[in-house]
Amino acid sequence: MKEYKTLTREKVDVDLTVVKYFTSETHLMQDWSDKMIDLVLNGVTLNGFKKDEVREMLRETYEALKRYEMIGPMASPFLNDPPAIVARAFRELYPCTEYIAQLVPDLRDESGAAVYGETLFPSDGSTPVVSISAEAPISAAPELLAHELAHVVAGEDAGHGPEWKAAEEAIFKRYNEILEAMIPSDTAEAVITPHKAGDGGIVAMITRANVPEPHGDDWKLTTCPDCGAECWETDLTRQALAAEPALRAACTLCALKGGAHRE
Repeated sequence: MKEYKTLTREKVDVDLTVVKYFTSETHLMQDWSDKMIDLVLNGVTLNGFKKDEVREMLRETYEALKRYEMIGPMASPFLNDPPAIVARAFRELYPCTEYIAQLVPDLRDESGAAVYGETLFPSDGSTPVVSISAEAPISAAPELLAHELAHVVAGEDAGHGPEWKAAEEAIFKRYNEILEAMIPSDTAEAVITPHKAGDGGIVAMITRANVPEPHGDDWKLTTCPDCGAECWETDLTRQALAAEPALRAACTLCALKGGAHRE
């Protein structure tokens, strides 16, 4: 159950096609003068204002508010807050799936080991709780949140199986689409396709914030050359880099942003 109230409704959206039925020309609210907006909000009467103009103002406000409320109970002060964009991507993909997210200092699992992310499913079936370590690097926050939200989608017993992996990749894909729309770049849209020799591109390294301990003797700690996040470089990564000089390595998130090709 949500811990906050929203003014917009899940099943009600602004229908762009109804504008053709308006009987008079309307303007975007951003083109209104301060005096006109003040009169609509605080004037003693709306006499003289066209009904369609006021309706368009309400529609524009509702649409913007619904996008805002997708994030959650609080909005970020940052224009490009990556975790907020992850939260928006998740809400657009899974509008009926609820969760509670929190930052936790010194986050530890049931055995007492330090972890960077954890999702708890209450035994009473209530809303899952996503916890992200407050000690994790800020650059790792979007990847950590996407990782845990994929657990929310897949369910408690799914582990890191195919359903979890599909959810994580869907969240990352939508995240990059939103980010690209917010901050257009000259590069091609980021896509994930099977890698072929000669393609070049970026080898995605496992982020330490996501997997704190190495899973093999060949895992060596390094840093992402783009964002500085700690990553695990494996023998497979080193072999790929040695075999194909056009390749470079980066953390998973930076690889996705850069339009990485990965197997």
